[in-house]
Amino acid sequence: MFVCGWLAISAADAGEPLDSVKARHEQYLQVLQEPTLQSKDKERELNARLRDIEMPLVDFDEMAKRTLAKHWSLITAGEQKEFIEVFRNYFAAGNRLPTRFSSRNLVLEREKIDGEFAEVEGYFYFPERRNGPVVYKLHLVDGKWKLYDSSAWGVSSVEVLRAQFTRVIAKSSFRGLISALRERTEQMEKGRGAEK
Repeated sequence: MFVCGWLAISAADAGEPLDSVKARHEQYLQVLQEPTLQSKDKERELNARLRDIEMPLVDFDEMAKRTLAKHWSLITAGEQKEFIEVFRNYFAAGNRLPTRFSSRNLVLEREKIDGEFAEVEGYFYFPERRNGPVVYKLHLVDGKWKLYDSSAWGVSSVEVLRAQFTRVIAKSSFRGLISALRERTEQMEKGRGAEK
């Protein structure tokens, strides 16, 4: 979701939201370039290190609420808490480093701040074809900028998940969505455990 493009950046006169994203990118680059993590048998460890960098930046409460949209207000506070936990686990299990990147170059150009919300804009650099625009959406949580959505080539991660979750709920129920996410998380974790 968010991991794939966070690889190389440049920015001038950055403010706090852009600085926050930039710092994560720099941490990513350090891990990706670490000599001891370059072999295939270290892929699992590499993915774990990258997740450790990304997870603290994401506001899962806000992201979960936005992915459920109208269904959020139809469930109990206990179910909301349960969904956030299940969603966080699903996100962590599915968020792994692709075998190959289509582009390792991401340029961050500007930020827009509107009160407690901000957008950081940039693009993937492709030397032989059109660059791909990206936008990171953040807001302030306890004085820190946290990510709650991102888009690449105009496609929002939250909107994609919202559409998927809405379809599952329509076919079964909210409990059906919880079960489906838990099952998928377990499958992904088993696949990760099989990595050598």
